[in-house]
Amino acid sequence: MFLSLLATLAVLGQAPATSEAPLTVLIAPPEAAGVPSHIVSFAQEHVYEQLKTQGLQVVRASELSQRLPPAQRKTVLGCNRLEAACRITLGEAAQADVVMITELVQFLSGYRVGLKAYATRDGEQLAEHYVPGVREDQLLDALTQASDKVVPPVRQALRPSSVPVVEAPPPLLPPVPPKPEVTASRSGAPGWAWLPAAGGAVLLGVGTVFYVQASNDYKALKDLRVTDPEDGARLRDSGKRSQLLSQVAYGVGAAGVVTTGLIYLLSGKDKGAPMQVRPTVSVGNGGGMLGVAGTLP
Repeated sequence: MFLSLLATLAVLGQAPATSEAPLTVLIAPPEAAGVPSHIVSFAQEHVYEQLKTQGLQVVRASELSQRLPPAQRKTVLGCNRLEAACRITLGEAAQADVVMITELVQFLSGYRVGLKAYATRDGEQLAEHYVPGVREDQLLDALTQASDKVVPPVRQALRPSSVPVVEAPPPLLPPVPPKPEVTASRSGAPGWAWLPAAGGAVLLGVGTVFYVQASNDYKALKDLRVTDPEDGARLRDSGKRSQLLSQVAYGVGAAGVVTTGLIYLLSGKDKGAPMQVRPTVSVGNGGGMLGVAGTLP
């Protein structure tokens, strides 16, 4: 029993850690020449809060300044952030994986708001996003949009195992319209008998458009042609919606075409008791089939 306990402890000691530490991000001093200082401070604090809500460990430039000896503060925080060596120095000083730089440029048409992310290991850019023509009262929304666009590719590059995978839905099957049961009686064909067929033809065309759209969404998900999890979820929902709409359009359109056919088929006969006639519609990979089953006079 003692030997079994030792063996269990040895195995546990050799088991690798499965959880990864969250990404640490340094919010470096911004690029905001000529922008009022209170707007810059407000923007930096909003970026800080947005990154925190996305599960990142965030270090402010002011917090980094307090960590550094006075002799190093000017050298580290005052370096040229356009150079990769400066971004590496900033990231290493903050012990961060990513250096995030906010950009605010003021034009006559409004601000251009940008957010850029760089890897500490080599100072190279991982992602960026810009929003032009932003009014002052829209700055927070623009910074939120930039944060939502920049964080997913950063995670994909540095923590790929933590990025959720959007599963593709099962392969689309050709829509099978319902089989409506129509009660027809012998009578003369009215002047508007062509209307159901016209509407049915339009709906069949609409159903084909939705079916093609659903197939395209499925192929995009299957080939992983998505930029982030939100884009994948949007494609999945769009494909499900298009598939449902195509089925409804095929069913109603087929019923309209069959109804017009029955009206003309039974027109000009003597009036009699109603007859039960069942139109059948089926759609396959190579085309479709329309038929009528029943007892004719």
